[in-house]
Order: sequence, then C-alpha cells, then structure tokens
Amino acid sequence: MAIWRKALFPFQILFAGAVLLRKKLYAKGVISRYVAPIPTIVVGNLATGGTGKTPMIDFLLRHFSQKKELGVLSRGYGRKSKGFLTVHANAPSSGVGDEPLMLAQKHPAVFTAVCENRPKGIVQMLQQNPRLEAIFLDDALQHLALHPRFKIVLTSFQKPWFDDALLPVGNLREPSSAASDADIVVVTKCPNTIDAESSTAFRVRLGLLPHQALFFTTLAYETHVRGSSTLPLKEFVKNTFVLITGIANPKPLVDFLKDQGADFTHLSYPDHHDFSKKEIASLKAMQQPILTTEKDAVRLATFALKEYHTIGVGVRFLDNEQAFLDLVQSAIDN
Repeated sequence: MAIWRKALFPFQILFAGAVLLRKKLYAKGVISRYVAPIPTIVVGNLATGGTGKTPMIDFLLRHFSQKKELGVLSRGYGRKSKGFLTVHANAPSSGVGDEPLMLAQKHPAVFTAVCENRPKGIVQMLQQNPRLEAIFLDDALQHLALHPRFKIVLTSFQKPWFDDALLPVGNLREPSSAASDADIVVVTKCPNTIDAESSTAFRVRLGLLPHQALFFTTLAYETHVRGSSTLPLKEFVKNTFVLITGIANPKPLVDFLKDQGADFTHLSYPDHHDFSKKEIASLKAMQQPILTTEKDAVRLATFALKEYHTIGVGVRFLDNEQAFLDLVQSAIDN
C-alpha cells in the first residue's frame, strides 16, 4: 500500500460510517429493497475492479444459456448514456459500455441490458421478455436497492480482501465482513495449482462461514487469435506485434504472452479507455500486427485497424467445477 494512502485514514473512517449507516437503513427496512419474481444472481466483489467478474458471467452464460432463458443486467460502466437500454450486438460501445457489448456479441441468445438502477432495469427486462427464467447481474453487490436471490463474490489471489483496506486507504468498497452474505466465494487469477493446505489457509484468512462454498479459478487464454482469419497463437507470436490493453490488470496476459516467447510492444491504457483519433493514428503509424483483448476490441472496432487480432480469456476451475455449477443451477431452478 502506498504511504500517501495511509494519510487518508481519517477519510476512511467517514467512508466506513457512511457505508455502515446505509447498510443498516436497508437492513431495518427504512429503505425498501426490491425482490424480483425470478431468480437474480449477483456476480460482484468487495474491491474496485479487476477481479474477473465479466469472465465469470461469460462462463456462467456458456454453461446455462442453452438450457434456460437468461438475461444479463449491467450498469454499463463508462457508457455515455443514462437509463435502461437493451444491448444489441451492433450497438456502439460508448452507448452501452464495453463489457455488456462484449457479452451481447458472444451470447446473442441472452437478453443483455444496462441500467444504473438495477430494480428498474429488471422490471423493464421482464416487461420486454416475460419468458426470462433468471437474470445474472454484473457488479451489483453494493446495489442494496436490490435483494438478490444468490450472491457470488469474487476476490483475486494476488489481492484478497484480507490483504486490503477500505477506501480511500485501500480498494475495498465495503468492509470485508460484507462477504458473510455471499453464497459462493471464488478466488480468481490463481496459480495453476493450489494444494489442500494452501486452500484451507485461504479459507481461514477469508473468514468464511461454514455454509459458504469456496472455489479457486485461474485464467485460461485461448490457443488461437481471431482477426480476418483465425491463427494458432503459437504461429502469431513468431512475429513481433503490438499488444493493446485497456483493462484493470493486464499483467496476467503480459506474463502469458512472454511465456509463449512472444516479442511485442505493450501499450497499456486505463480500464475502459476511450481511444482518441491521435492514439489510433500513432498506432497505425507503427505498422505492426495488433493483438488486443475481446473487451478492448469492442472499443477499437470502429477504427478499421489492419492486421488486427483478439485473444479471448476464460475461467478455469482448479477443482470442483461441477460442484460450483450445481450450486448455481440450484439457484436458477429454485
């Protein structure tokens, strides 16, 4: 933790007081909470960004959207619009947000929408599609106006909540005790293997309750890149290229590509970055093949870049994947 952030401790006390007061008002019913008529499953985290919520939503949709009529509701972070919008595959990312658009393109059969007010968004979705059987909510853990059916809380292996602190000193949006409401906790971006002793120690340090299920996952990058044609990654990395990332934590992808022996120039931008015409012109002037993430690709799609490829990333469970799926299936069915 940066030394300067420790100087913000007085503000942390004020922030903590505001968070706890808000939670108490909802808990006592002073402010009402909306309960949807169908299962609502939140995928969220305690910290700000970078834990892998969208890859987890993608994983869930791949496993359940063929069996159920599903919806996804997101705030649409970074969009330049307000209110409720249905997300179509050809929508501009500036209007709906990059992550919802990416999900809509990958899962065209799923009703994807954005709305900063989750209860209003759910009502609108059900009005437009009464056949919906369940809705996944991307990053709505702190949206207390909604009382979800099921909560999946993510924390990264590199920065678990027990090694973090409340804003503004740390990156937690609410105290770690809030995780006691989770039905499932998933530790993301883990090493490829974790022994039983380490997983047990992690559970203890997370402070989980006996009924809470704990799972460990890692990132699984695709073995091919996609552009005007699909190429094996091992062929693509034989030549130098430019890697463009505008995501919260590009380090896992950078490390992965280096492990493949790739030689590349990395242009790293802030999460959800809006690319300027000047940046695009500079990129074109480099005259090298480009590799980027699926999330960045939806923001770069309008610029007609040449030799432009994307690499996908998924979620891989280190063990007990079926147990995780069974728990989510139960939440959807009940």
